[in-house]
Formats: sequence, C-alpha cells, structure tokens
Amino acid sequence: MRFQLKELLKIIAFFIVYFTVHTVAAQSFLPLDENKYRTDAEKLLMSSANDSVKAMQYFYLADYYRFRDTLRFWDNMRHGEQLSKSFRTLQAMGALYKSYYYGQFLDSKNAGIEAEKCISLLSNIQQPFQQGLLARAWYNLGLIRFPKNGFADFLDILNGKCLPYAKAHDPIMEGSINTMIGMTFMSSNQLAKADEYHQLAIKQLEQQSPSAALLVAYLNAVSNYCYQVKSKEARALLDKVKQLLKDYPNSSQLPNYYYNEALYFTTKQNTAEALRLLDIGLNWSVKMNNWKLFQMMRFRKFNVYLLQKKYPEAKLELEEIVKNGLLTRDLYNNKIVYAQLAGVNELMGNYQEALKMSNIANKLSDSIQKVQLLEKMNEMETKYKTVEKEKLILNLRAEKERSQFKIFLFLGMAILLFFIALFVTFFYRKQRKLNTQIQLNHEIALEKLAKEKQLQISESMLRGEEQERQRIAQDLHDSIGGMLTGLKFKIAGDMAKSATLADEIPQKLNDILGEVRRISHNLMPESLRQFGLIPALEQLCITMKNSHVSIQFENYEPELNVDFKKGLAIYRIVQEAISNALKYSHADSIIVQVSKTEAVLHVLIEDNGRGFDSSVLNYGLGLNNMVNRVKWINGSIDIQSTLGSGTQIEIGVVV
Repeated sequence: MRFQLKELLKIIAFFIVYFTVHTVAAQSFLPLDENKYRTDAEKLLMSSANDSVKAMQYFYLADYYRFRDTLRFWDNMRHGEQLSKSFRTLQAMGALYKSYYYGQFLDSKNAGIEAEKCISLLSNIQQPFQQGLLARAWYNLGLIRFPKNGFADFLDILNGKCLPYAKAHDPIMEGSINTMIGMTFMSSNQLAKADEYHQLAIKQLEQQSPSAALLVAYLNAVSNYCYQVKSKEARALLDKVKQLLKDYPNSSQLPNYYYNEALYFTTKQNTAEALRLLDIGLNWSVKMNNWKLFQMMRFRKFNVYLLQKKYPEAKLELEEIVKNGLLTRDLYNNKIVYAQLAGVNELMGNYQEALKMSNIANKLSDSIQKVQLLEKMNEMETKYKTVEKEKLILNLRAEKERSQFKIFLFLGMAILLFFIALFVTFFYRKQRKLNTQIQLNHEIALEKLAKEKQLQISESMLRGEEQERQRIAQDLHDSIGGMLTGLKFKIAGDMAKSATLADEIPQKLNDILGEVRRISHNLMPESLRQFGLIPALEQLCITMKNSHVSIQFENYEPELNVDFKKGLAIYRIVQEAISNALKYSHADSIIVQVSKTEAVLHVLIEDNGRGFDSSVLNYGLGLNNMVNRVKWINGSIDIQSTLGSGTQIEIGVVV
C-alpha cells in the first residue's frame, strides 16, 4: 500500500493535537512564579506545627516536583497523606494530586481511581475551597476519560461540572476551561470553532494578573494557528509567551514553548530551525521529568524528517517511541505509530518490513474493534437487563393496578352509600365545621402571638444577660481587682522582714487576681471590644485548646469590620460550639474558619469527633442558645453531622 505524504501529515497533525490536550492541561493550575510557589510552601512547612497546614504544603510541594523529580514528588505526597488522615478535605486534595501524577504517565486506570476518590470525598461539601478542588477533580477525570468517551463527554463535564464553579469563584480557572474546550475542538479538526474559544480564554485571562494559565492559552492558540497556516498570528503570540517567560528561566512551561516554536518553524518550512528547537525542548523535557512531552517531541521530529524526506531518521524516531512505550500504552496510539512505521518503510523501499508493520497495525485495529465490541456488548447486556427489569416492573405494576381498581370500585360504592346517608345532615355539619375552623384559626393566631412574644422575651433576656455580664466584668476588674492589687503591695511592704510571708501571700494574691481576670474575660471578652472579632476568636481558640485537643483557627478575611452586637453574638456561639465539642464529641481536632462571600460573613466550626444523627437532632440548652443568638442578629445556622464523621456548624451573618 502506497502512502501519500499529505495524508500521512494529516494523521500526524491529529495525533499531536490529541496528546497536547492531555499534556498542557495539568500544568495550567501552577502559578507562573513556580520558585516562589515552592519557597512559600517550604517556609510555611517549617514554621507551622499544625498538621493540616503542613499536609497542605506537602501536597503543594508534590505538585511542584511532579515535572521535576519523581522521588521528591512521592516523598512529599507520602508525608502529606500521613498528616491528612483526620481531614477529609486534605485526603481529597492528596487524591487529586496523585491523579495528576498518574495522568502524566498515561496510567489512566490509577489516575481515574484517584480522581473519582477525590470527587467522592467532596461530593456533599459546599465550601468554596472544597468546591474548587471538586471542579479540578472533574476537570482531570474528563481528561482521563477523553480517549475512550471522546470530546462530547469531555465538553459535557467542562460545561456542567467545572464552569459553574469557575464562573462564580475563579476567573483564571474559567479561562483555563475555555482554552481546553478550544483544544478539544482542535482534536476533532474543528479549527475555526477552536479559535473562538482560544480567543475567549485569552481575553478573560489577560484581564487578570499574568498567570501560567494565560501562557498555556497563548501556546494552545499558537498550535491552532499553525494548523491553519496562520504564521503571523502564531508569531505574535509566541513573542508574548517569550516575554512572560523571560523572568522565569526554569519554568516547567519551557518544553511546551519550544515544542510550539518548532511547530511554527515547521509551518514556515524552516525544518532545520524546527529540529534545533525540538532538540532544546527534548533537553528541557528531560530536566522537567516531562516524559510524555518528550515523546511527543520525538513524534514532531519524525514529522519534520518526513518533510525533509530523511526517511531513516524518521523511522528511528518512531522506533524510539515504540521502545520507550509511554505513548503506545494506549491501543489507538500504538496503532497510529505502527501505521506510520509501515508508511516510512514503504517510502524507503523496505516492503517486507512495511508489510510486517502494517500487519501489526491491523492486529491493533482488530484489538481496538474487539474492545469496542466488548464494550458495546456489555452496554447492550446492561440495557437488556434493564429492559427486562422494567418489563417485570410494568407487569407487577399492571397487576397491582388491577387489584387496586377492584378495591377502589368497592370503596367507591361504599363511599357513595355513605354520602347518601350523610346528605340529610349536610347543612348542620357544614355550619359546625365552619365554627370549628374559625375557632382553630383563632387558636393558631393566639399561638403565633405567644411564640412571637416568647421570642421577644428571649431576645430581651439575652440583651439583659449581656448587659449584666458587662457590668459584673467592669466591677470585678475595677473594684475587686483594684483593692486586691492594693492589698498585695501593702502586705508585701509590711512583711518585708518575714521572707516566708512576703513570698507566699503575694503569690496567693496573684492567683486570686488571675482568677478575677479570667472570670472578667469570660463575662465580657476584652479582646473583642479592643481589637475586634478576628483577634478575639483567635485568642478564644488558643485559650480553649488543651493537650488532648488541637483547636485550629483559619481566617481568610484580613480586614473585617463587625459591629459589637453581632461580634459578641458570634463570639458566644463559637465559644458554645467549641465547648460542646470538647465535652461530648471526643474529637482530637477542631477547626474554626472565617470567610466572607460578598456581604455575608461565614463562620465554620468543624470537629472530627464521633458526631450524631442530625436528622433526629434534639436541641438542648447549648444548641438552643446558639440558635437564639443567631436569630437575635438575623443570621442563619446550619448544623450537619453523621455518626462517626464529626460535626459541622456553619453560621451566616450579614455584616
């Protein structure tokens, strides 16, 4: 069989686009300044004693080393996993980064398992950070499923699972998703449609600070322009990429840049420069541990050698790809490589070798068809079983309906006779029912008024309680504290001659003063009045933790102004929630998070204790106090807990 060079290059172009979808996607979520990303994580890892903070930094470092050092990746990942056993979010984070790593080496089975594990762990969590991890997990799962399910399934995941979160919270991720949609259209040879999404992504990302996502969007658009032979447009974007990379000489994006630069010169038919750039890109791929892009560059060199009609060199590149075995793990990719080997051997006049390679490609094609046939058979079997089950259900339902019809017929006749018997007393009963309804409505109205009055009384009691606490706190601090301080110095002065009394009595008075200060702080937290809600909550967490329970405070709002009434109520609610967790949950870790969405302040108190069944929750005094305080400041409270899975209490207050 004689291969036409034009047709061969068309297949190669599709092959390259197909793998670019998988190579560039996972890199776009790292920041542009990767060295700062690493050093920040290392500094925080060294300075923090909190397990959850340290676990997160280990995962960040693992992500950094994914394209640089496999051993360091696994070492950091292992440390992160050990520290995240008590934290579901961190377990999901670790699964996501492992999924990235497996995808780099085309291990779609393990990559899919880890991505689905992340999705399962985060499926019922609504916090923005966790929802961001969930969107990235779906994003990666779509890439993993792409070779099998095609671009329609991938587009469905991007639009249905990822874009809603990105549009609401993460404009950089939104741009990354749009450029990946463009790459998906490129893989199906819809280059004009792909260009629309590339331009949309570039427009969105250029409105943000410079990022790796913008760099990837530029390079993806360069590929699309090259396949459309739009060299001028491709050159303009390559110059922008070079400008972005000039301050980052060790960026993991360098192999991708050299790959697209070589593609540009291939389009310009400057094959010598294309080969030079590909050799540079191959060296960077080795440095960055990016073996998939390394093999793709070999395939690009094969393409260039074909254009130069250097068939032995082209054949050697394909043989190296087969020898490495990374890109050929997939049956479809393997078939393409052997088909190209057959074509090259035919162009060289090695017809016997070409026939051998062609037979292997045909066998691989048969294997692909068998796999597809088996999948279709399994799908048909599943559908058949489903149809049989539905048929059985329909038969049972029909039998049930026939039985019900007989029963309804009998009951209808009985009811008809019953109504005939009651017709005589109809007007009397109607009036009686009307009077009863009027009385019932009156009782309901009275009950509503009573509840509203009770709520007003509760609010008044709460206000009175806080005022009384403030008064007592002031008295303890100003009056008793002042007298005891004076007494301390007097005794210390009069008994200077007695060493024992001079040491013992002031020490006891110090203890008394400390107790007075503690009572005063509990009655009215001075830190709340002087410094505001955030420092007060942080001090509360430090004060209430003990050797058995770690209490972690996480604040995501550096500037927050809350009026004293709302701040005091929130402080008391958090104090009550931590106290309940210490008393009843048997937890060893409690997390207090403060964040803000638009005008709503969110406070989350989460423990990893034994939990309870929130569906049958009976509110005791502590929980009732929390609910009443939230109502007092017109806020909302959501209590979620299951047996064995800890408790989450989320407060929402407009500030």
